[in-house]
Amino acid sequence: MTPPATPLGGGRGQTAVSPMRAGDMAAFGAFALPPRMERLRRYGQTLGRGPWARRACSVIRRVVTVGRKGPFDVEAFPGQNARLYPGENLSDKRVFGGVQFWDWAERSALGAHVRASDEPVYFVDAGANAGLYTLAVRSEAGDKALKALAIEPDPENIARLKFNLAASGADDVVVAEVALGAEEGSAHLASSNTNRGELALADTGTRVALRPLLSVVQWAGFPRVDALKIDIEGMEEDVLAPYLQEAERALWPRMVILEARRGEVTPALDLLIAEGYAVTERAHMNVVLCLSTETDERQRSAHVKT
Repeated sequence: MTPPATPLGGGRGQTAVSPMRAGDMAAFGAFALPPRMERLRRYGQTLGRGPWARRACSVIRRVVTVGRKGPFDVEAFPGQNARLYPGENLSDKRVFGGVQFWDWAERSALGAHVRASDEPVYFVDAGANAGLYTLAVRSEAGDKALKALAIEPDPENIARLKFNLAASGADDVVVAEVALGAEEGSAHLASSNTNRGELALADTGTRVALRPLLSVVQWAGFPRVDALKIDIEGMEEDVLAPYLQEAERALWPRMVILEARRGEVTPALDLLIAEGYAVTERAHMNVVLCLSTETDERQRSAHVKT
C-alpha cells in the first residue's frame, strides 16, 4: 500500500507554519527549570486531585514560570520526556502544571486496559498534537511490547511530536503526517490563535494531505487496534463511519476514547453505541467506550470463520 503522503506544501492561500523555532531544537534538557523550581513543580504533582490541590498547582505554575516564557523540558510521565509550551498549548499547560488533573479518568481507564493485555498492545492516537497521550500510554505499558501510531497533520505540532518521541526514545511509535477524512484528498488546516491543540479543517490555511483512518492503520501494519484515542475537532463521525464499515472486524478498536463533554451526545458517540460499543466512563471532556463482550465475541467468531 502507498504510504500516506506528508502534508502538501505551497499553493495559494497557504498560511506559513514553520517547524519548531530554531532555538527550540536544542537538545532535550536545554530548557529545564532551575532545580529548585523543578522540585516545586513536581511537588504539586504529589498534592492529590482535590480543589485545594488544583488551586495550589495553579499558584505553583505561576511561580515557576515567572520571568520564563518557555518552552520547558520535563519528565511528563514516568520515563517519558517532553518539551512543553504551556503558554501556547492547553494540554502542555495542564501536564506541566498538574498532570494529575489532565484527563485523569480517561488515562486511568486506558492504562488499565493496556496493562491487562497479555499480548503486544497496538495504540492509535488520532489527533496526536505533541504526543502526550502517546507518551502516557508508553509510560503505562512499561516493559510490555507496544506499537503506537500517532496521526497529526500540523507541521509545527509534528515537529514537537517528533522531538518528544526522540527525547523519550520512542522508536516503537510511527508518525503519520496527515489529516483524517472520509476519503483521500487534501484540505486546509487552521489553528487556534490561543491553543495549538485546536486544529480544524477550513477553507484557508495550511494545505495538508487527507487520508481515511483505515488506510493509515493499514500503512502502519497494525494487525488490530487495542485502543484508539480520537480528537479531531468534530470530524470524528466522518472518519469513524467509513472505518467501521470497511475495516475487517479484527481492526475495530477494543477501546475508544472520544471527545464528548459529560452529558453530551455526539453523532460519533451515537455511531459507536449503535455498532456495539458500551460507555464505560464519562469524564468532563471525553467518553470511554469498549466493545461489549457479546459484540467482541461475534467479531472474533467471524474472524475465525473467514
